[in-house]
Amino acid sequence: MTTPSPIAHAPNAEFLPQAEAAHGAELSAAPTGRVSKHPLELVYPGSGHVSAKQAFLVWLAYPGARLTDLGTVVQGERGQRLLALRYIIANGAIWQTRFVWKPALQALSGGETAATAAVEALLADLARLKAELSVDPKAHHAWARDFVSPEAGRRLGESLAEAETLRFLVLMHVDEELRKHLFELVRVRAEELLHTAPAALDLLYLATTDLYAFPATTVSAGALKYIIVVDKGEMGVRAVRECIALGMTPVVCHSLQDDADALQVRLARAHGGFTVGLQGSFRETYANYVQITDKVTSAFQERFGKSWERELARAAVYPGYGPLAENASAIRHFRQHGLIFIGPMQDVVERAGDKRTFRSMVQQLDPRAVTPGITLEASDAKVIQERIEQAFRDGVFSFPGRLKAANGGGGRGQAVCQSLEALPAAITKVLGEIQTNGWDAGVMFEQNIPETIHLEVQVLRDRYGNTRHFGMRDCSEQRASQKIQEEAPPALLRASPELQARVQQLAVRFADEVGYVGAGTIELMYKAGRYYFLEMNTRIQVEHPVTEEVHAIRRGEELEPLNLVRWQMRIANGEPIDFEQGQLVCTHVGREFRINAESWMPNLKDSRDGGVGLFVPNAGRFDRIEVPATDVILAKLKEAGTTGIRDLKIRFDCGFESGDTLVNKDPTFGKLIISVAAEENAYELLRLVCIEVLAQMRIEGRQVRPDGVALDGKPFLTNLGDHVRILEMPLMKQHMRDTAPERHVNWVVAALRAAR
Repeated sequence: MTTPSPIAHAPNAEFLPQAEAAHGAELSAAPTGRVSKHPLELVYPGSGHVSAKQAFLVWLAYPGARLTDLGTVVQGERGQRLLALRYIIANGAIWQTRFVWKPALQALSGGETAATAAVEALLADLARLKAELSVDPKAHHAWARDFVSPEAGRRLGESLAEAETLRFLVLMHVDEELRKHLFELVRVRAEELLHTAPAALDLLYLATTDLYAFPATTVSAGALKYIIVVDKGEMGVRAVRECIALGMTPVVCHSLQDDADALQVRLARAHGGFTVGLQGSFRETYANYVQITDKVTSAFQERFGKSWERELARAAVYPGYGPLAENASAIRHFRQHGLIFIGPMQDVVERAGDKRTFRSMVQQLDPRAVTPGITLEASDAKVIQERIEQAFRDGVFSFPGRLKAANGGGGRGQAVCQSLEALPAAITKVLGEIQTNGWDAGVMFEQNIPETIHLEVQVLRDRYGNTRHFGMRDCSEQRASQKIQEEAPPALLRASPELQARVQQLAVRFADEVGYVGAGTIELMYKAGRYYFLEMNTRIQVEHPVTEEVHAIRRGEELEPLNLVRWQMRIANGEPIDFEQGQLVCTHVGREFRINAESWMPNLKDSRDGGVGLFVPNAGRFDRIEVPATDVILAKLKEAGTTGIRDLKIRFDCGFESGDTLVNKDPTFGKLIISVAAEENAYELLRLVCIEVLAQMRIEGRQVRPDGVALDGKPFLTNLGDHVRILEMPLMKQHMRDTAPERHVNWVVAALRAAR
């Protein structure tokens, strides 16, 4: 079913901070509730399930009972009982009359009827309250508002059977608009309650959140103590450093085969953390959520003994942008086994991460913001062929077109068709990749808009519905559909503030519509003044540091550096975003370079398109990693007559140190981020600075054999020089100084090939 947004976009003014004095006022919105499509329709969270037996046993506080699909609810047993009661309120009448539940309860209680009698008494009370409160729910709004207070820790946590508490929860069920407005009031008071009554904040969140969606995957407010890092390389290292900076304990999951002594492992052990070794290849370790769950649980049991469950409830899995980051099955498995996931809920990933759903939702917000095309649930090649042919005959789109796997990404699972005759081969290719990668069935066919610019919007959203955007990035410097340079804010749009504002507003609205929690990115194409939304990446992205380096949060007279990874962890700690959109300021222009263990080979043929010229990956041992200091770069530029730079920042995120070995699994081992503040010609000054920094960087080493032995006389190859060549090309100079109409996502490889 389609789930409405859990957040009201236009909250009633009564519930905004400036209206706190209007304590006794009535809500003006008329109750609407939800209209059931069928008299036997049950309320479940997202794609999960809540059974009558589970809900009744949890409400009765039966030992060991829990809502399996809601295994990581905040406030533990108290939170579970509150949600169980809300599902009983929603589904109890149907369960009572249509489901067989009494024998199970009697069997568990040794044949006693007390449990079933208690449930029947509860159901009778609920039926009476529903009938009474449905007559004039608005008459009780002011009273219900008083529940949003520090007293909620007792009223919703310890006194669930009290008449007033039942009345409050039933009132929200019969008046959906009231629930939305109370959720908004919780958002307004979240920061205050976090510091004065965190348990009340958790329970108020559970009491007012939308039952049709999974509650956010966070620990109880303010309780986060352990960050379980399941990414590697530079992102794994970053996560460990941020964990340490927040005063938390890092727990690093790592491959025993490849990363037993990796930098993130050494950092964790050196700062009071511990590690969890994983057996097998890459996919058997970092992508294997079953093994991770088992090994992490065992590690906590061994380390903490009888208190292991209490400690595990204060831990959260940080996926970075590794293989688990957008895996709904992994999130579900973690949740069912008591592991909290730092990121969105599984139902959000299923909705927002599916290109078909994304397209449909964007189309509702702005019909012109998607490319012409169709979406298909089918997985049969013949059916797909027939549907696309029919849509083409109906004039829905024109060729060339692009066939995409609904759940593909990173340039995988798609094929361009120049004509209808090329469609069978494209279908075979895409269906094969869907099967190989284990993606869900379903494809899209869209008119191909060639030579576009790749833009994206960074968003952040907490569990209370505070959503912020952080401007846009231009990621059009790519090779093989993989980004190698990213720019923020986009120089292309420097004279188009209205267009930027519209795109950013749509991104925020989409995050609200799907009930997103955490850091995410909305991707879009841009060409000739038009934008076309592509997809949402339901994770932090590789290029997020360039957004961090060009923005800051204004706190009075001070500017606080933006740290998106730290905010991911704070949101998982139940904290609300504590700054307004207007406090975010753009201070610099910046560019990020993916520093890869690879080099451009102009004479090698690329099998993907038949062209000559290919980036070839490399592996090796690092002997030297040096990044030039800002004062050295500024002095060098001054000597060359370059002036006007007000501020310069150089940042290098790297997953390795001298002496470490990079295995040939992912070429990106570091990210160089350079940002400049200047009154005039900021982007051109940035280009000149970047060339100088790249030229002075020293990353040296030796290639290694498959067994890890370094080869003397075989130097370790990187793409530092390739980045300089790209920056020195005429098209890049034109882009930085004005506009470059010929620049698009494929220009880099084409230019490198032409330069042979």
